[in-house]
Amino acid sequence: MRMLTSISELPNVPAVYALYGGRGPGVYVAYVGITDALQRRIIQHLVARDSSITVGTSAVGLNPDYVTEVRWWEHPEFKERSVLEAAELVAFDMLDPALRSRSNIRRQARQLYADEEFRQKMRSLLAGEPAGRLCILTLQDAIEKIAEIEKRLQALEKRLAENRRL
Repeated sequence: MRMLTSISELPNVPAVYALYGGRGPGVYVAYVGITDALQRRIIQHLVARDSSITVGTSAVGLNPDYVTEVRWWEHPEFKERSVLEAAELVAFDMLDPALRSRSNIRRQARQLYADEEFRQKMRSLLAGEPAGRLCILTLQDAIEKIAEIEKRLQALEKRLAENRRL
């Protein structure tokens, strides 16, 4: 599994992805989606902030300020759109996101989703390690890191001052 810290490191591959919110025990799946180009889609969600999400008959907005992590899963068969759509349905079942898209499911995807062998294959994929994780630092994370660095710097300065006195 790849651990990334920058959106620019994301691959542009077909994938099922999950956007997570919260930290620690409060982490939750905010959204599950699919894409033919992961990096482009995540930029659309988190940087351009122009990705309305259709749920049922209305569009809702995803607040990128609350996204703390992106996880994604890749599979060679995801190059076929119906496989990707059917895999997303399995991901909905397993990850139970707060927001779900996908109101117009293709017939081929519904047929694949109805196939128990396919669902089991996708469950195994999604239950395993994701292909990668992108951790997104919040402003609070940055403030905490700066405070930690300041403490360490003060400790080093104190030791340096003590060594000078010796």
